[in-house]
Amino acid sequence: MDCKHTNLDRVRTRSRFRGTRKSRAAGLTLVEMMVGVALGFLLLLGVASMYLFSLKSFTSMANYSELNARNRYASDIMTRDIRSVTGVIGASSKHLVLRLGGANLTYDYDDDAGTLTRSYLGQDEVLLEGVKSLSFTLYQRPATGALSAVGSLSAIAREWQLGEAQRSC
Repeated sequence: MDCKHTNLDRVRTRSRFRGTRKSRAAGLTLVEMMVGVALGFLLLLGVASMYLFSLKSFTSMANYSELNARNRYASDIMTRDIRSVTGVIGASSKHLVLRLGGANLTYDYDDDAGTLTRSYLGQDEVLLEGVKSLSFTLYQRPATGALSAVGSLSAIAREWQLGEAQRSC
């Protein structure tokens, strides 16, 4: 029996081994795959770096917000106390003693520890931590009449400089 090859057999053989245009377009070559992976990697790297930058910024903003809240709290407490006192017992650049309700109210700034402490009626409260500089200063206000008394808060204006109340984040 003689086998004769027809043109149809040749087409089938070619399409099976070499592929037609449809079957070649369905896959990707190695170069195309490598370029796609590289572009995807660059995109992923960009998204990851933006995420890390956002995370760092959020952490910094949270630290600054907490620092601002602590500074505001300390300033509010000191303002309330200074407005309520009846006299100044003693003052230096790092130490302030006020008379409040029959007892002494003390504010101490410790350079080494970087803390501002409020002491009243045997209770110590650290108002600020990580303070780099702080200075208390008293100024004599010009007397407006004969009623001014030395040591009286009505005759003494107080100014305190919280300076750069900073703590390391």
